[in-house]
Amino acid sequence: MARRFLTIPATMLVAVFVFAACGADPAPPAQPPQQQQQTGQQEQAATPATPTGDTSRTHLNVVSSNLPTSMFPAGRNDQPSSQITMQVFNRLIELDYDTFDARPSLATSWEFVDAQTLNMELRQGVTFHNGASMTARDVQWSIEQAIANPEFALIFGMVDSVEIHDDYNITVHLNIPFSPILRHLAHPGGGIIPYGTTRDQHEEHPIGTGSFMFESITLGDRLELVRFDDFWGELPLIETLTWRIIPTSDGRLLAVETGEADVALALMPPDVGPAEMFSNVNLMRRMNLSNDYIGFNTQMAPFDDPLVRQALNYAVDNMAIINVVLGGVGAPAQGFINDIIWGWHPTESFSFNPDRARELLAEAGHADGFSARLWTNSENQRRIDITTIVASQLRDVGIDVTLETFEFSTLTTRMDNGEHDMFMLGWVGVGGDADYGLFPLFHSDNFGPPGNRTFYSNPEVDRLLEAGRSATTDAERMSIYAEVQEILRDDAPWLLLNQNETLMAVSTDLRGLTLNPSDSHSFAGVWFE
Repeated sequence: MARRFLTIPATMLVAVFVFAACGADPAPPAQPPQQQQQTGQQEQAATPATPTGDTSRTHLNVVSSNLPTSMFPAGRNDQPSSQITMQVFNRLIELDYDTFDARPSLATSWEFVDAQTLNMELRQGVTFHNGASMTARDVQWSIEQAIANPEFALIFGMVDSVEIHDDYNITVHLNIPFSPILRHLAHPGGGIIPYGTTRDQHEEHPIGTGSFMFESITLGDRLELVRFDDFWGELPLIETLTWRIIPTSDGRLLAVETGEADVALALMPPDVGPAEMFSNVNLMRRMNLSNDYIGFNTQMAPFDDPLVRQALNYAVDNMAIINVVLGGVGAPAQGFINDIIWGWHPTESFSFNPDRARELLAEAGHADGFSARLWTNSENQRRIDITTIVASQLRDVGIDVTLETFEFSTLTTRMDNGEHDMFMLGWVGVGGDADYGLFPLFHSDNFGPPGNRTFYSNPEVDRLLEAGRSATTDAERMSIYAEVQEILRDDAPWLLLNQNETLMAVSTDLRGLTLNPSDSHSFAGVWFE
């Protein structure tokens, strides 16, 4: 269906908003999941309580491993970029990262007219960093930019059109029934930009509505943000924020210990012990939305046999990986999505059992084992260390594994062409919904770049994943995703490894920071005690 971006008179849908405002909802067709509905009860975005503390300290120093690859919200879907765009831009929706419920941001209320039609009322009195007022035209333009970038197709591609009714009322039309749309609109790529502004302009000087605005960037070194005093919500106590590169994890930790930095992002497991010993450092930890896995090329023998894939799962000791490589950080995988993601369903575990692995290999006709290649990217030492242990354990059950590493772009290109036997990658279930954790990775429409690099195909899984997108109640979606995860457990397209944990070092006098399990943390609510 062609995408249409339309502007129509407000009178054509005014009745819908009258009903919502009066609290007497019309009887629409089946509604999407209950936790994703909002009909005007919450008119203000959640803001932190006004703290008491050392209000004279108004500069925050953050050290990270990378600067953003793009400062355009819909430019690049990578973590360093999202970490910056979270400070500079607002989205229509924010998520409660304990429950993954949708919360108002630049949209103050919303209502599903049917499974493919979402009415939204926008916040008034919002100003961009360039002084312009935000209206529906800006929202329409921003969503159009997100749709246009293929890198965001799985996040925003289900939006068919945005209709403008007046400056503060829009309708989002979906090209399929898609229950998780609110969680997708909360993705950092959905940041709202001024109408008509281009990617090139934002790469030079991003302009959003967020509580911090861009000041300057020194490539390879640092980025400076300053407080936006015309922000529509509660103003941060922090007035300036420096985002600086320190490539090594121990170097970032040392910067907090010496007072050179207040926050160190992306600590590595070996730095947990030292961080816990420093008296002036708080180590913050939280299970996040990412997991590590080894994928099998299910179109290539012998990995086209589920018995072989199950056998290899029994052959690997996940706890050894966590203890030896990860220093006790994270947890064994609890399935094909992390157990903090909405829709997770407990399934029978592949416990470490080499004897069972050998039995299944013999049953599959491989009592003498076979040879295979295991690929990962050369820039990631953690993955190299994990695959080294996996290869050793697989050799114990007769699988002769050859490790091969490639630069990441080469690795993914060759996998997209189906040249691999096995590979190690990770996935972040952004939005905390089972759809994004399962649909890109296991639906047969998504072979290659969208995420399904195992080339796994099961018509029943395809049918269920499509049904999960359009189901209209939480209970129905939960039941569907439970069935999907049971099938995946038996089909075993992955060798399940571990779910990951965010590690951050902060100075002991910093308050108000909440870890976002997608690792795109907001610093708008922090202060010094």
